[in-house]
Amino acid sequence: MTTAGRRGLRIAALLAVGLAIAGGLGARLDSTGAQDDARRVVILAEINDALEPNDERYLERVLEDAESREATAVVIRLDTPGGLSSTMRNLAGQLLEAATPTVVYVSPRGAQAASAGTLVTVAANIAAMAPGTNIGAASPVSGTGEDLPPTLRRKVDEDITALVRSIAALRGRNAEAIEATVLEARAYSADEALALNVIDRITPDLEALLAEIDGEVVETAAGPRRIESADAELRSVGRSLVERFLEILTSPSLTYALVLLGTYGVLYEIRDPGNFGPGVVGVLGLVLGFLGIGLLPVNLSGVLLLVAGCFLLLLESQLDGFGWAGIGAVICWLFAGFLLFGEIFPEPTALDDPLEISRWVIGVFAGVTLGFIALIWVLGRGGGKSEAFMTAAEQRVVGREGAAIERLAPSGEVEIEGERWVGMTEGEDIAAGAAVRVTGLYAGGVVKVAHAADETAILAMRTAPTRADGWRGRAANLSLARAWARLRAGKD
Repeated sequence: MTTAGRRGLRIAALLAVGLAIAGGLGARLDSTGAQDDARRVVILAEINDALEPNDERYLERVLEDAESREATAVVIRLDTPGGLSSTMRNLAGQLLEAATPTVVYVSPRGAQAASAGTLVTVAANIAAMAPGTNIGAASPVSGTGEDLPPTLRRKVDEDITALVRSIAALRGRNAEAIEATVLEARAYSADEALALNVIDRITPDLEALLAEIDGEVVETAAGPRRIESADAELRSVGRSLVERFLEILTSPSLTYALVLLGTYGVLYEIRDPGNFGPGVVGVLGLVLGFLGIGLLPVNLSGVLLLVAGCFLLLLESQLDGFGWAGIGAVICWLFAGFLLFGEIFPEPTALDDPLEISRWVIGVFAGVTLGFIALIWVLGRGGGKSEAFMTAAEQRVVGREGAAIERLAPSGEVEIEGERWVGMTEGEDIAAGAAVRVTGLYAGGVVKVAHAADETAILAMRTAPTRADGWRGRAANLSLARAWARLRAGKD
């Protein structure tokens, strides 16, 4: 190889090494720049209503997103009247365990961090408030907003104040002033809270807050972290579609209504199989209703009464007419409406945030159910058509012949192919022992009868069993519709 060739190879090698070094430095600089950009991201979350379990999932997702982005801080803009004590404790725990610096900012002007919101605010690394806001009044109350019984109140107070002391020690705040919000229901303006070292600062807006906390070093679960928020990009993380759906689903009145509507749909499908629409809607209502109940702190007695009412109504649908099982279902549902979230027997489930089913919802469903029962009752007594309420067994009896066990004037017992029924005639009275033909049904399992064309039914009556076979037949004889028909027959 010539001298010029060797010189060219050396130059090419030097260029290649230079490019490799430059590329490595560039990649390192890009990586450093990307990390700097990542650290200069501030995640913004907002909680603007009563604290509930859905907020726990939301904050957990926000903190995970902040950690994955290596955000410099998470700011939670808070405006809440209070909420569930269990949610309060879980939110405070998430803030204490966060690897990213956390800031709770009570904003805008006129906002509050009342009740459960107090402990959530002081659990953050930095607690800030806008002018014209307030914090405090964290005394525990029942799920209906009423005072707890004295013994229970002392136990709950001790539990919450112990949590207050732990948070105050970790965050360097005034434990006595925060305890006063629990034990004495004290509330503070923003200026008072700052003077008492309940919060760290008062700032007029979010931009000013980010500028003020820039450069602060706070202690996180991952160790000391420096906040670099002066020129950080602010990224707002809103609620996901699932979280918004669950937020709607955790309405106590809605969960109660979904369970009852779902029960109606399933029963309609059982009574008239083949119409898949009501059955599908009913099952969906039951699933969503019990899902909503599972997301809320409930009274176990209320849940059991709700389930018992569903089973009693299912049992009633298999009997001939409205009876004692139907009455039991209505009673169970009424009590479940009051007990489900502790309205009658208050429990320390909330802080100034009543969890209750609307009296209007309970009243509407009670009225609808009683109206439906009354409709069946009227049809069973007064000659209305009731094919829509006929079971398969009832449909088979139409057109069959039997005999009157007693005089029908206009009602009395008849025997159709070995089964006893309450029969009613719309025409002239029918004497005991006369042959009858079933021409239709009233609601409640009462059959409409007329004189048969021959006397063959008398022989069938004499040779057939004297009682209806099976539990349904025996239960049907105890139904209110048949009891009423027998009473009327006795009077006549």
